Amino acid sequence: MKEKISKVKKKVGSGIKKSYELPLWKWLLLCLGLSVGLVVILEMLGRRSLLNPFVFIIYNPLIFIYNISIIFFTFTIALLFKRRGFVMGFVGFLWLTVGVINFVVLGFRITPFSAIDFLMFSDVLSMFSIYFNLFQRILIFASILIFVILLVIAFLKIPKLKQKVNYVQGIIVVTISFAFVYVFTVFMVETATVSTKFTNLGTAYKDYGFAYCFANSVIDQGIGEPDDYNFGAIDTIVEETEEVKNIHAKNVYKNNKKKYPDIIVIQLESFIDIGRVDGVNTDKESIPNFKAYEEEFPSGFLTVPAIGAGTANTEFEIVTGMKSKSFGAGEYPYKTILTTTPCESMAQILKREGYGTHAIHNNKAKFYSRDITYANLGFQTFTSLEYIKHFNRTETGWAKDSCLPDEIIAALDYDEEPDFVFTISVQGHGRYPKDELKTEEHVKVTLDSEDPELTNQFGYFVNQCYEMDEMIADLKKRLDERGEDYVLLLYGDHIPSLTFEDDQFNSGEQTQTEYVIVTNMDLDLEDRDLYAYEMSDYLLRAVGVSPGVFQNIHKRYYNFEDPENNTTYDDKLLLMQYDMLYGEKYIYNYIPEYKGEEMKLGLYDITIDSASFNPTNGSFTVKGTNFTEFSTVLIDDKRYDTLCIDENTLVVTKEELGEEPEKGAAICVAQIDKDKHELSRSHSLCY
Repeated sequence: MKEKISKVKKKVGSGIKKSYELPLWKWLLLCLGLSVGLVVILEMLGRRSLLNPFVFIIYNPLIFIYNISIIFFTFTIALLFKRRGFVMGFVGFLWLTVGVINFVVLGFRITPFSAIDFLMFSDVLSMFSIYFNLFQRILIFASILIFVILLVIAFLKIPKLKQKVNYVQGIIVVTISFAFVYVFTVFMVETATVSTKFTNLGTAYKDYGFAYCFANSVIDQGIGEPDDYNFGAIDTIVEETEEVKNIHAKNVYKNNKKKYPDIIVIQLESFIDIGRVDGVNTDKESIPNFKAYEEEFPSGFLTVPAIGAGTANTEFEIVTGMKSKSFGAGEYPYKTILTTTPCESMAQILKREGYGTHAIHNNKAKFYSRDITYANLGFQTFTSLEYIKHFNRTETGWAKDSCLPDEIIAALDYDEEPDFVFTISVQGHGRYPKDELKTEEHVKVTLDSEDPELTNQFGYFVNQCYEMDEMIADLKKRLDERGEDYVLLLYGDHIPSLTFEDDQFNSGEQTQTEYVIVTNMDLDLEDRDLYAYEMSDYLLRAVGVSPGVFQNIHKRYYNFEDPENNTTYDDKLLLMQYDMLYGEKYIYNYIPEYKGEEMKLGLYDITIDSASFNPTNGSFTVKGTNFTEFSTVLIDDKRYDTLCIDENTLVVTKEELGEEPEKGAAICVAQIDKDKHELSRSHSLCY
């Protein structure tokens, strides 16, 4: 066995050395051959098919060649290194790795792997236990370890060039290769053979190939400066939108003061009417309350910027009135520009009208960097799962939405001013179990295909929607009982990450969910289909609030009579998005600048009243207020595993504590998320 391994090593080493001795043109042919093979493999992985890549190649030969040129360019970089064989292997292995990751990702969601997913790494780790079983997690980490070991071995064992690196030759080849890709890219974009902006990431990967789309997602971030961007362009927008600033409903007055309604927005995770999907059958209506509200209140289809994933981009468009597709391919502004830059949003606009602004999400605070982004969007408080006292979980580990009405009512009662409460649900989130139903069966689901795994997945999903629908009814009942004017916007963020055929939807499209505006007021709204970025304009004008910059752009420039002809609208919207987020911020010459909030996590302070040691059982008890299962006792800044007995009592056991704290020790309680991040802490108590 050792002899065979030794022979293989010698042959590989000899082959690499011989490749170093090849004339340049033969070496480039070798790179070209490897590039062709790699593109084919990447397409097989991305399309999860052995045959579909060849259909793609036959019908799109120019795009196929373009993808080859991109990978070929990355291989030529090896000419600049003495360890040419190692660099070539490393580059090829990197491409293969992201291809395999894409293959795995597509097994769990509809959206393919892109560069922005690297920024989501911490969020992905927090969901590992939901998406992968113990064996799969061990296998993944073992694979990473093996990869690192092999990388080190390859670096040490793969032979180097004996002669000096010909840097002049290498630079010339790399430069020509890069110039070729650049000119090729310009040609492909100008002829509309490929696009730099992806309306649908999944469709783009299939149309333009993995290498181009992934490379574009690495390079294309943020919003590039428009050619016509200057102060005059922004001044023109402000002047031309002046005529629509005051087109909104008249305010209701009470005691000579404006009387605004409470505004509650709930983004429902993966929530759709399954009756829209052919081949999926239920023994009764799966969302009866939502359907009844659609009959009674203004409603329609909502076109969202994502399919099967991308919650934060639907949320971004609803809250800000901006288009997410103006950013880089697959980019989440929540993870990039909005972590550092405040901007206009419904929360910012309503705060200036005297509203209290609150965000609620029954998932972790750091998911999509909401703990930072929400402050820049103008929210004064953010209640995440770590601050919710009572909740149940689904069988797959997500918090159920039944906890949300309590939190929403608490936010509305937090102060006497009208409130804007923006709520993100999570119960309908995948992964949907294949092996069994794993949920209480309120609705019996069958499939025409009779596929048992898909039947379990759809059955689980539909029954989560049924429970989410019950939550909606509970909230409406409680809002009606409060007796205050309210407007409740309900909508789904995207279709679920399940397998759908292109023509399976009997109404609407895969990019559309449903919305309804439930209210106890007469808003004089009609049923209308909307894009997510239009909703803020539609809603704010209806309740009598003076809209913001982006809402006025929607009102002034959008061509409702011919929606396909909206070039002017798109240009004006892009100019303003660039100016406010990346540019010189000329708009703030006309309006007060938007600032980030010193946002409070949780509505109410977590406090400590007392701390005591029980000599009988050796436990340590902390009494206080607003504790949750994420509350952790800290003694002199050291964390101790903590049992939450109730919202007023925390206990550290003898086994965890060891011995009684010393007198004078600083005792406090911190909210620690499941990834061990500290979100906030109480005042300290001297023991």
